[in-house]
Amino acid sequence: MDKDFSIGALIEKRTDFRKIDRMEPEWLYRFRKDGWEFYHDSPLPDHSTNVWRYTDPNMFILDKPELHFDRLPSFSSYLNSKMNLNPEIENNGVILNNLYAAVRDNQDIAEKYFGQLVGSNFGKFEALNLALWNVGMFLYIPNNIILEKPIHLHRHPTNDITFQRLLVIVGENAQATIIYDYSPEPNSPCGITNNVVELFAGDSANVRYVNIQRLDSKAMTYLTTRAQIEQNSNLNSVFGSVGSGVTKANIGAILNGRGGNSRMYGIVFGNGKQHFDYHTAQHHKASESFSNLNFKVVLKEKARSIYTGLIRIEKETANCQAYQENRNLLLNLGTKADSIPELEILTDQVICTHGATMGPIDPEMVFYLKSRGVSENEAVQMIVAGFVEPMLNEMPQDIGNIMRNLVEEKLMGG
Repeated sequence: MDKDFSIGALIEKRTDFRKIDRMEPEWLYRFRKDGWEFYHDSPLPDHSTNVWRYTDPNMFILDKPELHFDRLPSFSSYLNSKMNLNPEIENNGVILNNLYAAVRDNQDIAEKYFGQLVGSNFGKFEALNLALWNVGMFLYIPNNIILEKPIHLHRHPTNDITFQRLLVIVGENAQATIIYDYSPEPNSPCGITNNVVELFAGDSANVRYVNIQRLDSKAMTYLTTRAQIEQNSNLNSVFGSVGSGVTKANIGAILNGRGGNSRMYGIVFGNGKQHFDYHTAQHHKASESFSNLNFKVVLKEKARSIYTGLIRIEKETANCQAYQENRNLLLNLGTKADSIPELEILTDQVICTHGATMGPIDPEMVFYLKSRGVSENEAVQMIVAGFVEPMLNEMPQDIGNIMRNLVEEKLMGG
């Protein structure tokens, strides 16, 4: 997806932000107005940095963003808007709500967390999301609540542009699995989706977060995710991406408490002319915290992948451990993968390693399987399955099965 990054390629005209909705909380309106101002005041992301070197930011710019003011639903229409939740779970104090309703119905919680990880000054497109988000979900799990079954959140964007947010708060000693699934609506292709996810895990919480992106090939997906985990918390996050024509993602974990443990897995499978650009961040703010990242990419036809991974360990921390691994399997000529590790280690009391590989499928392996009666297509499928299986085995079994099915569907469907 190599494009011209000419300076001044797009000149944006400032329009005053909309007036406050009659039932809109003032604190939220100020947030959104700040986002609007930051979006217009900030330049396009610098393409000289690794994070934006390979994807043209102009493709996520809107010609007239003020036209999307009219797409915001009124707050009055969401006053009694509740999402379906198992009564047994709801009786434990778990809240699943539309984010528009939550900023009023659950203001004491929402105001404390909303925009704290991805706020108005996080980045240009994140600020635009803050100003214009028109679809959102809010999930709150109180202290000491253990949810045995996963909470599955579905999203089916259908408009030419959709701004989505998810806010998740998991309390101390709580346990939950959250599956956030972006999938297409039949016969309703979407255009640009600008998504922001904020996830908070309290002390000694155990959280499993799964993000699946399988939109149609005409979609362009922009995703920003930040999770913050506290003392002795465990976060297993999995990102599976097989859809969209263009995917630009910035995902990260902030280890904010001693003993915090973040394990992040990624599976990308591209074909055709799909373009995937993923940036990950493992940010250690607390001593004796641990992070491990395993990111695998499979490409065929003319698909393209870019992966940049940042490990940052602050100066005042000690005895942190951080690992980062990115492996790329190229099934044919015409595919291309780039892998760029970035380390910002500000202390010497640390164990930190990273590794990256990329290469074509081994023709001798294909020949060996064919010599034993396996067709070439079946041989390739077996090799791809063997490539991702070690990582899938590291995941909890139910999540591993979800990712395994995602890979199999991509292999079978081309």
